Amino acid sequence: MPDSGLDQPFDSIESAIDYMNILAETVLDAMADLHRDHQTAISDGQERRAQAIGLAQFKLKTLNCYIFKSRRTLNDLRTIRRLLLSERPAAERAFAVGA
Repeated sequence: MPDSGLDQPFDSIESAIDYMNILAETVLDAMADLHRDHQTAISDGQERRAQAIGLAQFKLKTLNCYIFKSRRTLNDLRTIRRLLLSERPAAERAFAVGA
């Protein structure tokens, strides 16, 4: 049973969204690095290395799709929470008052 005194890394939907945004940036950086490595392997005639990098690129693209879907799901959950708790972000309140 987890200790309730420990800090939870995802104590809110917003913190989970922040994490997913950081993860998405990291994946994009890794994809760029792998693209360069793939081009280098091809130009150096390292076919097996190029194939391995191609597999890693495929797996990163798959992960990127999951991240995108997770970010959308978290956003949906945040919207549902706001509807249930009658929360509205400050920008929406300012727009509603100004209209």
